[in-house]
Amino acid sequence: MDKFCDSLTRFSRRPTDEVRIGAVGVGGDNPIRLQSMTNTDTNDTEASAAQVERIAAAGGEIVRLTAQGRREAANLGRIRALLDNRGCRVPLVADIHFLP
Repeated sequence: MDKFCDSLTRFSRRPTDEVRIGAVGVGGDNPIRLQSMTNTDTNDTEASAAQVERIAAAGGEIVRLTAQGRREAANLGRIRALLDNRGCRVPLVADIHFLP
């Protein structure tokens, strides 16, 4: 065990600095954040936005989407715009899986 965990049931958090993902604070004194990742085709704007909305409605505070290539990366802006249009402000994080 280390100085932050002296048993499996007693632990303390390591001190960290806060970073912001949209309006959501991570680290620092913030609670642990719930995030999930879509499994839709990122080129399918409607399906991806709908899944982001479902994740947010279920309590997800941050949603990740994958971008396997440039086309998927370019479509992330359209997904964000559609969500904004629908009033869904959950922060999105891009998992980039190509050499940009």
